[in-house]
Amino acid sequence: MKLIRPTALIDAMLTSSTAPENDYPVWAAGTVYAVGARVILTSTHRKYEALAASTGVNPASDPTKWLDLGPTNRWAMFDARVGTATTRPGSLQVVLAPGAADGLALIDIEAESASVTLTVSGNQIYSRTQSLNIGGNAIDTWFAWFFEPLGKRTGLLFLDVPVYETGVLTVTLTRDNPADAVKCGTLLVGRQFDIGDTEHGVDLGIIDYSRKETDQFGVTSVVERAFAKRMSARVVMQTDALDDVHRTLASIRATPVLWIGSESFESLTVFGFYKEFSIDLAYPTVSYCSLTIEGLT
Repeated sequence: MKLIRPTALIDAMLTSSTAPENDYPVWAAGTVYAVGARVILTSTHRKYEALAASTGVNPASDPTKWLDLGPTNRWAMFDARVGTATTRPGSLQVVLAPGAADGLALIDIEAESASVTLTVSGNQIYSRTQSLNIGGNAIDTWFAWFFEPLGKRTGLLFLDVPVYETGVLTVTLTRDNPADAVKCGTLLVGRQFDIGDTEHGVDLGIIDYSRKETDQFGVTSVVERAFAKRMSARVVMQTDALDDVHRTLASIRATPVLWIGSESFESLTVFGFYKEFSIDLAYPTVSYCSLTIEGLT
């Protein structure tokens, strides 16, 4: 079980992005805004809609006059939420200077391939490309070969990035068809922490927030809404690492991090919080840590 503690990205760390930040006009203090007008604030990188006519009212300061519509397209992939996404036709490239980091994750993405490079003082010292195409499942007949849908991953991990304080990361997502849109729900970069080895018997599932209601005539209506992953696992850890593990888990109790139960299974990667954890100091050399994790929507 590993986790990535994300670096909080600020404006200075986003060197460049091919995703535009022109969702709506930039808010101007001297402009008269009518009800329904939409603007963006470059200081918060968020979109707003006018609830009342106003002039000179900063959208970020008065929620009675402005409704927060969420992050702008450029910054949606950095807002620590899975439900918002940055999109762009054909390809998407961002250049980051996040400081020391050894792990990068792409979550809820739609693309054919993703590449990450690390440059230090103008010299490229790391480059890796991964494909999101994993092939169809159960291809054991000719019919399945021709008609089984192509399996695709929705997330990728880059856990072998060298650590350089002055390193510059370039992340590129591409589609085979330039007319198709690239989507990235979350890009997070940060430092890894290894708790131990995840045991077999992990309990996986989702928390579904969709509404399912049946009226008096027996007609059921369904309103599809977001869902969140959940995972319960037990980890085998070294007893001499107990204090370090306990200290680290306590420090991230209110921080969303990326939990990686196993790199072999995409389903065992959850971005969210732990609901609870407990450590069993079982033996002089080996102990156990039990975690219940709930993902973000």
